[in-house]
Amino acid sequence: MTQRPPSPNGENLGGQVQPPAWIESGLLSRLRRMARWIALHELWLLGAAAPFLLFPSRWTIPAFSVIVLTWLCRWVAKGRLTASTPADAPIVLMLFMTWIGFYSSVDPSVSLAGLWRIVLGVAIFYGLVNGVRSEVALRWLPVMLILCSLALALISLIGTQWDTVRLFGLPQAYRHLPRWIRDIEDGTPFNPRVMGMAMATLFPVPLALLLFGRNQRYRALSGMTVLVMGLTLLLTQSLQAAVGVACALLFLGACWNRWFLVCVPLILGALLLGLRTYGTQQIADASLSMDNPLGIAVALRLDMWSRALAMIHDMPYTGIGLDTFPVVQSNFYPGVIIGPEPHAHNLFLQVALDLGIPGLFAFLWLLLSLSYAAFKTHQKCLDPDLRALLFGAVGGSVSYVASGFLDTIWAAKPSVLLWLLLGVVATLSVAVGPPDRPRTSRTLPAFVRRCFPLFLLLLLLYPGLVVARGGPDLNLSTLRAHKLLLSAQAGESPPREALGSVAEDLHRVVRVETDNAHLYNVLGRVLGWLGEYQAAVEALNREVEIDAEDAIARYAPFESLHRRIEGTEGHDKWDDTLRIYRPWMSRFPERAESYVLVALVKDQYQDDPKAAASVLNSGIARGAEPRGLLLYYLGQLSERAR
Repeated sequence: MTQRPPSPNGENLGGQVQPPAWIESGLLSRLRRMARWIALHELWLLGAAAPFLLFPSRWTIPAFSVIVLTWLCRWVAKGRLTASTPADAPIVLMLFMTWIGFYSSVDPSVSLAGLWRIVLGVAIFYGLVNGVRSEVALRWLPVMLILCSLALALISLIGTQWDTVRLFGLPQAYRHLPRWIRDIEDGTPFNPRVMGMAMATLFPVPLALLLFGRNQRYRALSGMTVLVMGLTLLLTQSLQAAVGVACALLFLGACWNRWFLVCVPLILGALLLGLRTYGTQQIADASLSMDNPLGIAVALRLDMWSRALAMIHDMPYTGIGLDTFPVVQSNFYPGVIIGPEPHAHNLFLQVALDLGIPGLFAFLWLLLSLSYAAFKTHQKCLDPDLRALLFGAVGGSVSYVASGFLDTIWAAKPSVLLWLLLGVVATLSVAVGPPDRPRTSRTLPAFVRRCFPLFLLLLLLYPGLVVARGGPDLNLSTLRAHKLLLSAQAGESPPREALGSVAEDLHRVVRVETDNAHLYNVLGRVLGWLGEYQAAVEALNREVEIDAEDAIARYAPFESLHRRIEGTEGHDKWDDTLRIYRPWMSRFPERAESYVLVALVKDQYQDDPKAAASVLNSGIARGAEPRGLLLYYLGQLSERAR
């Protein structure tokens, strides 16, 4: 049957009613206008949503939905999700590894803040790229960054815990500084080193606008901001911030005149001359001794870095989980003098811990791609103020990376400042114009160009496959064991089937990783909770044998280095091993394996079963778990004594 055409008023003569064409087109037009309006006001909506992602709460999901809505509206209004930037591919890889890091976490509630922090950073990056496109918006961008820098300095002045500064005392100055602002989550004032590194990240922006800009309003506002930030930076007494600012100043000096690069070999020469003049022995005593603040700082970092490298060795593909360094380190990779440290105190180690080696590669790829984009933009940019802004954004990124060698704010809320600066670099690279395309005859095929980063990633991951000989099995079994052991130590009862499955996986991995002490420790702990006490003691004894080969070098690299410099390396290896194990027993009295390790050294290698029994009895008295493991080993000692 043939359907009749609709009438002009939209009514179908066959009984079906359809909306008139003018109504449909009017509705779509209004929706497009609304989408265009939302896309134009993306930065305002992002600014409103940002606090809820920075401080996760029940409003975080609605705030994230607002960001998603702006992306969809941009797609409707402009026909694309985002403007293309050189950083798109590494950012996609970083987001993927962020999801992997959250999924792999031993404590998702801890990792949730890290997940939203990275999502917010990416949203800021693309918000700037897509929201700052007009000439007016570009003129307001320096003002926004200057005001952000000034606001950060003022917040630091009235919200920092000034009584924790270390280098020199200014009691009269600090006594008059108020503490009107506190962290929303824990109600404590801000850490001066964290605020110092945050200010060091933004400080090059107003400084560059002051030195290289032409706009008098920019320069006046920048001058005031530089003065306030400089004084506040001095008050923080942050050595990490000083290193970052020094590297940023060197970069800005090289932007003004390339002869400033001569300072690099001069500084290195001065350091070598000082080393030779002052003496290696004196420097070792100062920088590795626990008797002075500098030595403590160096020793702590070497201790943390050795534990971080051990974690990366065992979990190179997924990382340990976002922001879980204090949990994993204190429960599975204890050092000698460190407690539950908040992070690894090194930017690149921390990124590898959070996102795995692929995530670290993506982060380096991000920095290098935007560095090249900044270089090309500098060649094309004719506006002195925008060029000064570019210098400041790159200088701030240099400061962030340079300070990251000694410490890092990657796992803290100010880490979004790096995304802000990288977003400025990408915005200027897009605004100045696309890069000149090379001639077709000289370019690689499109397929090769697109797949080259993937090939490079696989090439860079290959050393990880060699270092971590257990491969993915080592990574996955270690993660599973950590999760089960944490739940068991917390008083929960993990399924016996899951413990048995993990024990089988660990047995398979240790056949390959025969010299991995941590694997034997985890295997012994899993077997202890399974009730297979004889096998647990054998696994822990194998850990003792591996550790005793050079326990100081493995767990206290600062002391091993000090001994080599002093020439005092002839120490009894079992005394050194006990020197490592005893602090573990004192700091983790609830864990049975700590007592078993000390008892094994006393019993098996120092021929002192009475001392071993005393250690095991102290663990039983303190309620260490699994209690059956201690009772079993104590029973073995009693039988041998008869």
